[in-house]
Amino acid sequence: MHQSGTTTLVSDPGRPSKPALAGRFLRSELRTGLRRLSRLLGFRTLHDAVPQDWAIPDSAFAVHAIEVASTQCPEFMMRHCFRSYCFGAILAARNQLRLDREAFFVAAMLHDLGLCGAHAEAPGSFEWVGGRLAHEFCRDAEQTEARAATIHNAIALHTSVGIADRCQPEIAVLHFGTGMDLFGMRLDEMPGAAMEAVLEEYPRAGFKAEFSPCLSHQAQRKPDSQIAGAVGIGIIDRVRERLVS
Repeated sequence: MHQSGTTTLVSDPGRPSKPALAGRFLRSELRTGLRRLSRLLGFRTLHDAVPQDWAIPDSAFAVHAIEVASTQCPEFMMRHCFRSYCFGAILAARNQLRLDREAFFVAAMLHDLGLCGAHAEAPGSFEWVGGRLAHEFCRDAEQTEARAATIHNAIALHTSVGIADRCQPEIAVLHFGTGMDLFGMRLDEMPGAAMEAVLEEYPRAGFKAEFSPCLSHQAQRKPDSQIAGAVGIGIIDRVRERLVS
């Protein structure tokens, strides 16, 4: 799963224990601190990002993903999907990660299908519900099994703190792109001009008030799901009202 090109689909582990979650959050925070220290000491350099780095793909596959998402997701969630893609793509450019941009974009567009409509009540953690739906979408679009697996796994793991960031770039940047929009993860790596451009195109406009109840609903209806564990340790309180002051 750490290598590009795998066809292995990660399975739904259900609700993690509090000690396991605490350990994952701690490891993630330590890696974040090490990245910052590395930049401070001059061992790591962030590269410039230009608008083309987060441009929306216009392929038939990408356009179809937008169409599918827009028929199932409310407008506030669609803007979140676009922001997550932009933020992840900018982080990839700044860190010079080689990325299948189209696959990453499709994963970003479809990553919250498991929170929407009838899918919100489907058995299993919403991330894996969304991953399965995206996998079916990829197969219907005649994508390779490796690409379908990458998109499935990116969606399935996008809330997996301490795990997703150690996976292949498409998986890691979806985790960080969504995490930046919710919690401000790696916000220190985001150029001000790029942030302003993304938020002007896809404003948050009360995002926290609309999105947080979706997570609460999942935790209540599916107490054995992955997100229920995160909600149980107060993750909803960490959702940001705004990204810039």
